[in-house]
Amino acid sequence: MGTVTLQVVVGGQFGSEAKGAVTAAICNDEWASGRDVTVVRIGGPNAGHSAVDKLGRLWALRQIPVGMVVDDQVTGVIADGSEIDFPVLLDEITQLEDAGIPIRDRLYVSDEATLITDAHKATEGGMVGRIGSTGKGIGAARADRIMRIARRVGDDQVTFDHYGIRVKRGLEVCENLNRMARDFGNSVVLEGTQGYGLGLTAGFYPQCTSSNTRAVDFLAMAGINPWGTLGQRTVVHVVVRPYPIRVAGNSGPLHGETTWADLGLDVELTTVTRKPRRVGTWDETVVRAALTANAPNVRLACSMLDQIPEYVEQIGDSDIKVLTPAGRDWIHGLEAEFETEVNWYGTGPRLQDWRKN
Repeated sequence: MGTVTLQVVVGGQFGSEAKGAVTAAICNDEWASGRDVTVVRIGGPNAGHSAVDKLGRLWALRQIPVGMVVDDQVTGVIADGSEIDFPVLLDEITQLEDAGIPIRDRLYVSDEATLITDAHKATEGGMVGRIGSTGKGIGAARADRIMRIARRVGDDQVTFDHYGIRVKRGLEVCENLNRMARDFGNSVVLEGTQGYGLGLTAGFYPQCTSSNTRAVDFLAMAGINPWGTLGQRTVVHVVVRPYPIRVAGNSGPLHGETTWADLGLDVELTTVTRKPRRVGTWDETVVRAALTANAPNVRLACSMLDQIPEYVEQIGDSDIKVLTPAGRDWIHGLEAEFETEVNWYGTGPRLQDWRKN
């Protein structure tokens, strides 16, 4: 395979598969290889992406591309097909910069991105209990955009200018991303949101999100033409975890649903709403569907292998965890079952916990 210039990170289950950690690992690896890295966030702030910076600090970000915490030289873009809750965006910029991570001088926001208002959040209030929505206003903002009554970033550019947030014309953002995706000196990483099973037409309607969640959907939101990269330079990473989750409430079916106590694990809380997540057991059906929907240049990334004690072991007195023979057998089993490579696997949330296979 030729040099990869465009990589898309997507969820292979129902979200919270550690797409943020995978994105951070890819950005770190690409930057270490000497290439200029641009990480693109699409979608809305209903999904929180978590990654650990090089100082060991955990960041759970809803608007800022999480790959930006890896290195001060990584450029971030919030693309055309995104929804922005301005107070959330500003709060994340402030927190990151107060912690010594510069953002304003390397983040670019498309003027075509849609603004979320309090009215959008109020509209979704009744959906929280009905379908397990986060109620953050993303779907309502998208509906208004379709009806051509939503406000865009460009309609309120004076506010962004006031806070020193760089806004670029949507056409310019698209042109730049397409150019970089074809340039062997650059690496473009799309940070997808949600998970395949949450897609609007993935078969779990109405307990789903307000868009589809495949790589092709995220590329469209970013304005990137995947065929322009000549195919072999585009790779889609489908991220999966051993125990898939769904958000709390009436959020839809979950294969082999169990409890955190039965698994011997601490209860997980959702990144955004801080509610206990529902947890299930491995379901090859949804993973296979996700791989098929994102083919042909698709790879697996396996996260949270440390949730299965027999899959990992600690090296001496260090805090470094590596795969046991049983863990490696599981990886090989996935590759045989799905006839695709496992490119990345993680035994924890830190950059050093992620390894290329």
